[in-house]
Amino acid sequence: MIKFIILGATAIICGYIGFGVSRFYTNRSKFFKSLELLFDKLKSEISFSQNKLIEIVSSYECPSTEAKKLIQNFVDCLNFDKPISKENLFTGIKILHEEEESFLEIFFKTLGKFDALNQTSQLENQKVELGVLYKKADEEAKRYAPLYSKLGIIVGLVIALVFA
Repeated sequence: MIKFIILGATAIICGYIGFGVSRFYTNRSKFFKSLELLFDKLKSEISFSQNKLIEIVSSYECPSTEAKKLIQNFVDCLNFDKPISKENLFTGIKILHEEEESFLEIFFKTLGKFDALNQTSQLENQKVELGVLYKKADEEAKRYAPLYSKLGIIVGLVIALVFA
């Protein structure tokens, strides 16, 4: 009886691990989509309103928890005069690759440093790069997220069958 409980728990744990890895890929895709929406908001707000950068960024309702954390880290850098660096921007964010962090660090360092016309053109150029990152993350999510969730369940069931 205890053997079956342990085998069932093993199958559940393996499935949970598979879903966790799967969630990593879906969170990356959601993160980059949220940043695309932030770029659109920044572009329209900079073009048509006179709000301060902190107000624009703080008012953005972000669907991704990682993107929300990144925005909060950026606002903290502005509010507390911290340097805008990888260490300060990406605290608590574990889903990005090194080149993605470099791109976002450059973006946040240059945000608010230009006049409205140049800032909107820069946002447009950076949005193209961000679109490439989003497309890559979305393709990975579509390919790997279902794979890892199913693989976790299958591995758990195989382990349970082997030891049963």
